[in-house]
Amino acid sequence: MGFRKRNIVIAAAFPPPLHGLSKISDSIASDLAKLAIVHRFDLSSRSLARSPVYHLRRLLSVLVATGGVLRNSLRPNPCLYIPADGGLGLVYTLFLTALARISGQTIFIHHHSFSAIDRRQLAMSMLVSVAGRRATHIFLCQLMLRRFRDNYSGQWKGLISSNVVHVPGTPEMPSRVTDRITVGLLSNLTQEKGLHLFLDLVRACVSRGMPVMGLLAGPIKDAADAAMVEAARSEIGEHLAYLGPLYGADKDRFLCELDIFMFPTRYRNEAQPNAVFEAMSAGAAVVVFARGCLGEDVSCNCGLLVEPSADFVSAACEQLARWNEDRAALAAAKAAARQRFAERKAAAVEGYQQLLRAIADCEPAVRI
Repeated sequence: MGFRKRNIVIAAAFPPPLHGLSKISDSIASDLAKLAIVHRFDLSSRSLARSPVYHLRRLLSVLVATGGVLRNSLRPNPCLYIPADGGLGLVYTLFLTALARISGQTIFIHHHSFSAIDRRQLAMSMLVSVAGRRATHIFLCQLMLRRFRDNYSGQWKGLISSNVVHVPGTPEMPSRVTDRITVGLLSNLTQEKGLHLFLDLVRACVSRGMPVMGLLAGPIKDAADAAMVEAARSEIGEHLAYLGPLYGADKDRFLCELDIFMFPTRYRNEAQPNAVFEAMSAGAAVVVFARGCLGEDVSCNCGLLVEPSADFVSAACEQLARWNEDRAALAAAKAAARQRFAERKAAAVEGYQQLLRAIADCEPAVRI
């Protein structure tokens, strides 16, 4: 009998809206389609705003995916690939995984959130149990796998595939020569993504007389956050600019203008944000909270890792003061960040290819 391509149901959020997870799911689905037969089921609600309509759309999308998983069980060599939801949506992940297990399908669960990695959760324990020992769990870094192993025992298989393989890198562009140190934040601008801490940091630097320029890019959904940005702009004037959402070449130019990328995220699901990789590829030094995989991805020579329990503003302000006094050290950190991105991406390529081959049934996953 000849080789039969695997039939893979991919139940995940796809763009729109475009965010890190939907972008990665779309990339994986496209790459798997070159090796297997892919059946996409979009679990996105088409909105980031939580509302009754959001939850209704999520429920309807899961019902559609339910039919897709059941139909797939009738096809040869069936498989389910599903990202584990980082919130209450983990119930949906559990439900679809149970259907795949009952119908005898191969299961791959991709973990993109640290919410159930740092601390044991009942729903994740149930998911691990329901998926069974033949399931393969996919992690973003070694740290993520180790912590998951500590919290969830079992004989499940594991693979590591870093998000860095999905970051194309920022092309080099000429940057403006200035005496100022340009610091920036690119994200969905919210308190939990570090907006308030970023504003406090720029204020602190300005009050110390440092020549700092703060640049903000990204959407601001909350009116209170928008008002806070306007208040800061009125207070520190030319030391702060809000550029709005940026995409494509505009985003690349923004990143290339930065000396330092700040990412003081408090987001509890934070795992491996693409924005940090993009900034490093553009040659920006990085100052970040050591959340998720960032402690593994960011080395000390390309910026500053701040412990989540520490005072970010104080630590970052002191680091900027040192770089302000020693611009050669800042230039070295920027060069090291670009080099670190290149090293992490090169190291991740084989892991990603192994992942694709395992899901497409070109080679078995291994226990690690």
